[in-house]
Amino acid sequence: MTNRTIFLTTALPYANGNFHFGHIMEYIQADIWVRHQRMCGSTVHFVGADDAHGAPIMISAQKKGVTPQEYVAEISAGRAKYLNGFFIRFDHWHSTDSKENTELAQDIYKRLKKAGLIYSKEIEQYYDPVRQMFLADRFIKGTCPKCGAPDQYGDSCEVCASVYRPTDLINPYSALSGSKLELRKSKHFFFKLSDPNCVEFLRQWTRGNAPDGTPRLQSQIVAKTAEWLGKDGDLSDWDISRDAPYFGIEIPDEPGKFFYVWLDAPIGYLASLKAYCESKGINFEALLETSTTEQIHIIGK
Repeated sequence: MTNRTIFLTTALPYANGNFHFGHIMEYIQADIWVRHQRMCGSTVHFVGADDAHGAPIMISAQKKGVTPQEYVAEISAGRAKYLNGFFIRFDHWHSTDSKENTELAQDIYKRLKKAGLIYSKEIEQYYDPVRQMFLADRFIKGTCPKCGAPDQYGDSCEVCASVYRPTDLINPYSALSGSKLELRKSKHFFFKLSDPNCVEFLRQWTRGNAPDGTPRLQSQIVAKTAEWLGKDGDLSDWDISRDAPYFGIEIPDEPGKFFYVWLDAPIGYLASLKAYCESKGINFEALLETSTTEQIHIIGK
């Protein structure tokens, strides 16, 4: 297929550290493919961005005595020398902490809410009374409930490989402050992934074809998704919110509530493309709505 129009992305590096060899290897492969497609006459929009939100970045910034924005800016400033050094030519490099991503994430949320796919409920989580924040699993430690190994993380044991919930830990404590944790309730927002319409959409999409008529996914991937999207389509609803303090995008009309990083990070690909289109005078909405525009993601080594 010649004269293709392609929106190409690679994995967004988390802005909590410098590039490593895995990043560069992936980007080199993508860059080679982009050059090949352009030599064949295709139009390729090749964009990337820093994945900038989440508790780990907020905590790292606090340790350095800077704001999360300053911390991310310092990491991002070091990207160019590696990309240029390996002759990798992204058309645009952006950040998930941008006005475009805020606009898109909040708009998508509002549309999902209008469609009846968002709901809220109270959940119980561990709270660090010293840091005054709810903790993610990685910041919770305690004794493994299966083998008794001390100092294990809140979701799995590195000694016996058991997987569990943070509330299963024996004598849990904060990995940030060392304090004893409290169980507190908080209102969280959920995306209704279990909705039959969502399940059926995923079934059709994973088994469908790309614009050139070839299967959208590899046969091995289709087989794997079929395990999750079987007859019953037993998918769990997705917790998409986090409580302040949190470095992220605020949920509209919900003070103190932010989108979980894994909601806004994938939307960051669209945000980077939107910023690029605006700089080049390209109609962003028309580009995405055109049925022949291919969206391709290259990831891994």
